[in-house]
Amino acid sequence: MAAQFTPIESIPKIVAASCASFRSHRTLSLEFRKEQLRALERCLTENEAEFKAAIKADLNRPSDFEIPTCIKVCKSFISNLDVMAQNQKAAGVKESDECYVRYSPLGSVLIIGTWNFPIMLLIEPLVGAIAAGNTCIVKPSEVAEHCAEILARRLPQYLDPQVVSVITGGVDETTALLKERFDHIFYTGSTEVGKVIMAAAAKHLTPVTLELGGKCPTIITENTDIAKAAQRIAHWKSMNCGQVCISVDYIICPKHLQEELIKNVIGYWHHLFGKDLRTSENYPRIINKRQFERLEKLLKAVKEQSKVVFGGRTDAENLFIEPTIATDVSLSDEIMKGEIFGPILPIITCEDLEGAIEIVNKMEHSLNLNLFSTNQEQIDKVLRETRSGSVSINDVASAYSNHSLPFGGVGSSGVGNYHGKYSFDTFSHKRAVMIRNLSHL
Repeated sequence: MAAQFTPIESIPKIVAASCASFRSHRTLSLEFRKEQLRALERCLTENEAEFKAAIKADLNRPSDFEIPTCIKVCKSFISNLDVMAQNQKAAGVKESDECYVRYSPLGSVLIIGTWNFPIMLLIEPLVGAIAAGNTCIVKPSEVAEHCAEILARRLPQYLDPQVVSVITGGVDETTALLKERFDHIFYTGSTEVGKVIMAAAAKHLTPVTLELGGKCPTIITENTDIAKAAQRIAHWKSMNCGQVCISVDYIICPKHLQEELIKNVIGYWHHLFGKDLRTSENYPRIINKRQFERLEKLLKAVKEQSKVVFGGRTDAENLFIEPTIATDVSLSDEIMKGEIFGPILPIITCEDLEGAIEIVNKMEHSLNLNLFSTNQEQIDKVLRETRSGSVSINDVASAYSNHSLPFGGVGSSGVGNYHGKYSFDTFSHKRAVMIRNLSHL
């Protein structure tokens, strides 16, 4: 069941009500914020099976980590909010000065979700926004229609509607939303749409957090365990059918290691899904026909160049694209001109780390970079000479799952960050407070 779209004419009233609710100061109480977070946790826990069924319906993902992750995030914020919200002492100019940084909520914030992890990538920033004391308007992705429907139906049943409002719809509804003035906009999605969001926000000087994407490279060196590297690569490239912003977009590998790497990647795919992935109930599907046709076009280009060494089968009716490996790829190939966001894995051969770094630096900054090496000099060189939102060493995208670290891009892969305390900071204004003793003036 698809969610009914919010009437466009009602959007200004919903935004105005959210702003008015914030000005009533009802979200300033830390206990009130915790009550809302507990309610959100109950929403996820009591309806977990329904949320998982919606994810399965939209993306054919089996038992999933999205809901458990969101529940864990709620619990963490409830437990740590008192500490997060404490004033931070600062040195005074005079000995008698009392100075500190006070965390103040920003106001009414807009959170626009995406379709590849349609629950988690909406709920996680929402948790941070609520914890920081904001009122929120959330806009789920209409592309993941089953998830949008359950979010629109369940969130108002648990959360205070004056604190969290859900707006459903597509481009027209989002365009109407962006005409309104918010105190912060948080968006997860493509770089192209991110530019539209930023341009709209600039008209009101509204700050933004943009969680985008890009071509995340994986560098293989001789100083690694190829079998383990292949396992991590295969896992992430098949997760969600490659529709993951921090997944392996392409590999840079010495030519003499390429054959062993490919053999191990294929072997792990067969271990996960069997020899015929078309019959696997655990292998996800492409989200819709539009994305399928985009990926099929990329696949056709590498097939015509005889670069496919594994996979390549498709089934349009079932939105199935087999994990595919392409070799002898160059930066001029069509598949290297934009984020793949699908189960196609190009390999570029390069004999030394210097050349691999040169390839990475010819591309836009990525959301994540993966390096497989146990050599500290190589690790330091990559950290020093490349730029990316995060770096994962001897794993793929592992920095994302650690909420003690900030998650976000740099350059075209994003603006700002979140996760854990960084989410609280993103949705807070750090207000400088200086109290001077009158008797010392």
